[in-house]
Amino acid sequence: MAASALLLTGIVLFFVLRQIPIETIVKSGRCYFSTHFNMYCPGCGGTRAVSALVRGDIIDSILSNPIPVYALVFLLRMWAALLYNTVRSKGKKIRVLYDWEAWGILAVVLGHFILRNILLVLFHIDYLGDFI
Repeated sequence: MAASALLLTGIVLFFVLRQIPIETIVKSGRCYFSTHFNMYCPGCGGTRAVSALVRGDIIDSILSNPIPVYALVFLLRMWAALLYNTVRSKGKKIRVLYDWEAWGILAVVLGHFILRNILLVLFHIDYLGDFI
């Protein structure tokens, strides 16, 4: 029941957030990390990524920050596992979280953080346009 309520809330938020322009959502400037170190933090571009994901622009979302796309796929898989385990009360259960998924989250966060800062610092490529 709780999983269904959470899914319904997500669907409602999806349609509400689609109507709000990104400029309205993002009014504050850069975060503390990027202000003091002149590099992107792991969360930089997250709001743009969620906005692009809600608009259905998956490529722009991944380029802004891949964490929301990974989180969406991960949460849908978790929800499906919980639903399966609830419906099928007897027999083999599906694990909700596998070790490789936890390592995958870490790899996506650190990999994106390192890659985009290497592009920014060494090659002066700023594809989000926040520094250069």
